Amino acid sequence: MMNDPHLSLLEDCLLGKTKALEGLIQFFQPKVFSLALKFLWNPEDAEDATQEILVKVITNLGGFRRESKLSTWIYKIASNHLINTKKSKLERREIHLRTIRDELHRSQSPSASVVPFDPDSQDKEDETKEKIAHLVLHVQVACTYAMLQSMTRKYRMAYLLGEVFTFSSEEAGYVMGIRADAFRQILKRARNQMEEFLGKECSLTNVNNPCHCQNRIRYASKAGRIQSYLNLSEQMKRDGRWEKMKPLLPETKKLRKAAEVFRNQPNLLPKKNQLDGIRVLLNHSLPFTTR
Repeated sequence: MMNDPHLSLLEDCLLGKTKALEGLIQFFQPKVFSLALKFLWNPEDAEDATQEILVKVITNLGGFRRESKLSTWIYKIASNHLINTKKSKLERREIHLRTIRDELHRSQSPSASVVPFDPDSQDKEDETKEKIAHLVLHVQVACTYAMLQSMTRKYRMAYLLGEVFTFSSEEAGYVMGIRADAFRQILKRARNQMEEFLGKECSLTNVNNPCHCQNRIRYASKAGRIQSYLNLSEQMKRDGRWEKMKPLLPETKKLRKAAEVFRNQPNLLPKKNQLDGIRVLLNHSLPFTTR
C-alpha cells in the first residue's frame, strides 16, 4: 500500500469533518498558489486560480481512487486547470524569449540612486541597502516569471514540475496525464530553452552576463513590472508571514543550473485564509457532506 501521510486527513474530509476540510485547504493552499503564481505570472490571477483549484479538489474528493498520493492527485487537478484555463491578458501578449532579451538589453540602468540616502548616516545607508535588496528580489521574481511565459503551457508546466518542484518523471507524467518517457522528452526541450537563454543573458547564472537585476530596478518600477509582487509582499509583512520567506538568492558563483534561479526564489504566499472565498464559490456549503 502506498505510504501517504495525508490519508487520515482525507478520511476525515470524506466524513464531512469541517476542521479536516479546513486543514486540507490551509495545507495545500500555499503549494497550489506557488505553482499557479509561477505558471500565470500575475499574483491576482494566481489567487483566483488557487481558489478555483481548491474548490475542484474539495468537490471531487470522493472520486480520488488512491492511484497516487493525495498531494500528487491535487497537483494533477491544478495542472489540468492551469493548462486549460483561459489565457490571461499577460499571456495574450505572446511573450517570446527574443522580446525578453531585447527588453533586458535596453533596460539596464545603474539604480543605486533609486532610493536616496544620506551618506553621513549609517542607519539611512543600511536602510537604503535593504530597500534596494528588496526591490532586486522582486525584479528577479518578475523577470524569471516572464521567462516562463515565453514557453508554451505544456513546456512551462513540464519545466515547473521537473526542474523547479523536482517531481520524478513518473509522478510528473501522472500529473500531466502523459507517459513518463513523453514527459522526459518535453522536459528536455523546455530545459534546453531555459538553460540556453539564462546561460547567455542572466548574471545569476554567470556574473559576466549582460543582465543584472539591480540595473533593472528603475525600468521595472517605472513600467509597473514589480508592483503586484510588492503589494503581495507588503500584505505578507502586515500579517506576519514575511519572516517565513526564503532568504535572497545565494552568491551567484554557487549557481550552476538555470533551474536554481527559480528554486531559490522567495516563497511568496497566498492570502492568509481563502476559506471565506471558497465558501462563497461553494455557495456556503461548508461543512461538506459526502453524497
